[in-house]
Amino acid sequence: MRLGLTFNLKPELGPSPGEPIDRFEEFDSVETVDAIDRALRGLGHEVERLGWGEPLLAALAEPGRRLDGVFNFAEGVGGRGRESQIPAVLEVLGIPNTGSGPFALALALDKGVAKIFAAAHGIRTAPFQIVGADETLGLVELAYPLFVKPVAEGSSMGIRKNSVCHDEAALRERVARLQRDYRQAVLIEEFLSGDEFTVGVVGNGAAAEVVGVMQVTPRVPDGQDFVYSLEVKRDYLNQVRYVMTDELLQSGRLDEARLAAIRGLALDVHRVFGCRDLSRIDIRCDRRGDPNFIEVNPLPGLHPVSSDLVIIARGHGWSYEQLIGRIIGAATQRWSGLDRLQSSPPEH
Repeated sequence: MRLGLTFNLKPELGPSPGEPIDRFEEFDSVETVDAIDRALRGLGHEVERLGWGEPLLAALAEPGRRLDGVFNFAEGVGGRGRESQIPAVLEVLGIPNTGSGPFALALALDKGVAKIFAAAHGIRTAPFQIVGADETLGLVELAYPLFVKPVAEGSSMGIRKNSVCHDEAALRERVARLQRDYRQAVLIEEFLSGDEFTVGVVGNGAAAEVVGVMQVTPRVPDGQDFVYSLEVKRDYLNQVRYVMTDELLQSGRLDEARLAAIRGLALDVHRVFGCRDLSRIDIRCDRRGDPNFIEVNPLPGLHPVSSDLVIIARGHGWSYEQLIGRIIGAATQRWSGLDRLQSSPPEH
């Protein structure tokens, strides 16, 4: 097949003075583009790099251009609907793409709406409330400690070591800082004190399957509430260990019943949100050990070394090319209509 690649590259210059240090954290490096290109060519496909924005639109408008599909990992630019931009354009043009459609991407990116949607479908999630971008923090009827983050960012943008607030003063300072830096609503939720896991999923509907379950643990526990923050992710080799399914079971950190609950929750989320081809679901346990939905990423990073989904796949015996192959395989089966019924979101 002839496949286009759509993506956003990190700019050569970093954020401007006064902007958050993670302003371009979601965007990809040339290394990621090269790795996906190489993997797809290794699988026998022709590849054309399309990028994003005006160059992409100009390329798609060229007479006689033929694409069988697009491997999309573009984050988009703008507000809460930015991840939907490329899939929406491709839908208009009748060009199929890997990954989720515009609705699922917009739904998942807004973490407040995602939690409302998940709870409405019976998926356990921590109590929360949302403070508007221009609202003053009012009465908070939640139990401390509380976790605070921007409502519509990814790649740990806005998540720092001080995102866990133990009192009202810390909460007010953190909410105001996020409103100022990210110019959007803020999500406040009760902090879940149990273990945190991230789960990779590939496939569609009833055929979707778990790539693996991974726990992120600090290399040097300091007795404080562990947060997989921006600071930690940028220094992940020194800061954390990634513990995969076999070790979790062998060490006793998980038993089969709780592992099944985590895997089941991840698959439920993937299907209920209508995710297509791939997703990564973040789950954290409460003080009773029950897994709770944190968020779903239908457009997870695919850096060949440091992205969580790639680390999960590698930790469960998959090569990078195998992961890319499974994603494009699920997508092409869906494009052919062979799994149309399976990939439809369940009715509730």
